[in-house]
Amino acid sequence: MADRIVRCAIYTRKSTEDGLEQEFNSLDAQYEACVAYAASQRHEGWKVIPDRYDDGGFSGGNMARPGLKRLLADVAAGKIDVVLLYKIDRLTRSLSDFARIVDILDQRGASFVSITQSFNTTTSMGRLTLNMLLSFAQFEREVTGERIRDKIAASKRRGIWMGGPVPLGYVARDRKLIIEPQEAEQVRHIMRRYLVLGSVRMLVEELNADGYRTKVQNRTSGPHKGGCLYRRGTIYHLLANRMYRGDIVHKGEAFPGEHEPVVSEELWNEVQRTLANRSQGGSSQHGARWPSLLINLLYDGEGRPMSPSHSTRKAGNTGMSAQRRRYRYYQTRTDAEGGVAWRVTASDIEPLVRSRLATFLEDQQAIIGMAENRSAEIISAILSSALGMAAKLRSHSTGECRDAIEQIVRRIDLARDNIAITVSTVGLRVQLGLLEVRSGEGAVDEIVLHCPVVKVRRGHALRLILPPSTPAVPPRERDEKLVQLVAEAYAARKLVLENPGRAMASIASDHGRCRTRLAKLVGLSCLAPDIVTAIVEGRQPAKLTPNMLTTINLPLCWREQRAALGF
Repeated sequence: MADRIVRCAIYTRKSTEDGLEQEFNSLDAQYEACVAYAASQRHEGWKVIPDRYDDGGFSGGNMARPGLKRLLADVAAGKIDVVLLYKIDRLTRSLSDFARIVDILDQRGASFVSITQSFNTTTSMGRLTLNMLLSFAQFEREVTGERIRDKIAASKRRGIWMGGPVPLGYVARDRKLIIEPQEAEQVRHIMRRYLVLGSVRMLVEELNADGYRTKVQNRTSGPHKGGCLYRRGTIYHLLANRMYRGDIVHKGEAFPGEHEPVVSEELWNEVQRTLANRSQGGSSQHGARWPSLLINLLYDGEGRPMSPSHSTRKAGNTGMSAQRRRYRYYQTRTDAEGGVAWRVTASDIEPLVRSRLATFLEDQQAIIGMAENRSAEIISAILSSALGMAAKLRSHSTGECRDAIEQIVRRIDLARDNIAITVSTVGLRVQLGLLEVRSGEGAVDEIVLHCPVVKVRRGHALRLILPPSTPAVPPRERDEKLVQLVAEAYAARKLVLENPGRAMASIASDHGRCRTRLAKLVGLSCLAPDIVTAIVEGRQPAKLTPNMLTTINLPLCWREQRAALGF
């Protein structure tokens, strides 16, 4: 009988998710083989620890694997003496990664055993043999990758569709793209409406208001995607997608495809011509580079409209090579009665207006007051929309800021000691999803927000400064992907609770989901309520990302969750 216990950890890996939904899959087979080998070494004191380190659907070409990360962390913590593998390539297929793993094992006096291959890594000859084997494994991986890339390139040159997301207007049958009549008509409708409207932003608003949604992508593994609102990026991609002309594109080069085109050549050419015209031209370029967020909205203290203007001066020294800088203003012209013209710098007033509007949208009580007697679910959606608009106003995206301001602001008046921002409640309710317009006695169609300022005259311009007593509101950066991940986790928990007594693998199989992904999402649904609230409101720590949340070994204790996630 051995004098000491040798703690053995079993690591298993499979490159793809195919077959993982089965009750007994490849990972289970590797694990049982390693358990049997450890049992044969019981006389040496070998004992398998209860924790499993599985990586299903992860490549061996890198170390970005949750199971491997947990394994190496436990090795570094001194919890493991021997790592059992079915084959050495289950651990890694990269020489550089192997050297790092061996270094971690050596630091803690641990070793690994491949149960189907005989290696003694304590000798120089054993290490040489192992390095040679890993060199061939890495070579095989690289050659396989090159062969696959060459096959894809050759197939696309022949016009063969090689898989991936099926574009709107087509369905995949027998690995070929076939036109789906209803979706194809939707594609043609989108392109025709773009020619009429001439604006992607207006087209997105119209499509979403008319009930159009993106194509649902049914995937064999992982959650289905699509069926959501259109965004400008989605529309731009659709309008420029050459697959609708019957082409297959590979690395920027188009080849005639085997599938039928959805749109005619005349419609396609007209759409591309409109896109090209919208993307060039001096005035549009200046407007995109130096946008005036408050155009047609700003009025001076005497009720006169203020229009955008600018001047260009040299920045720094006065040498010939000095860089010229553009300064933007809003100003009124001198009237016939000799009134004094007002002028204010855009860099002063625009941040004040954006901050005041964002603060109002972040006021939950004010937003809930507009919802009246709505259900908790609708109020939650309204608050989420308001926070999303506030995040746009606080962001550095001038296009999104201008859209948000145009949708809800009627006018902005400069007074002696404050800025008065008149908000259209009708426009705001529409943006928040309260589509019906209130009418009748007591209905309020506008809200006036005041922003106190101190006016300091500098030459011909007025400088606007926030009073020192006005508290600054820290910007909130809401991560929409993180919010979507939390929502997906709650949906996964609901799915499991609706199927009591059934195995996770069975539920995943029936609903076309990945078992591993579904189990991970169910675990994420146990996040502490205050953590979920912080994520929805954009107050999460900077290090908390969707990738971190899906790879971390989340504890069930809420206090430990807060510590692990940086709260």
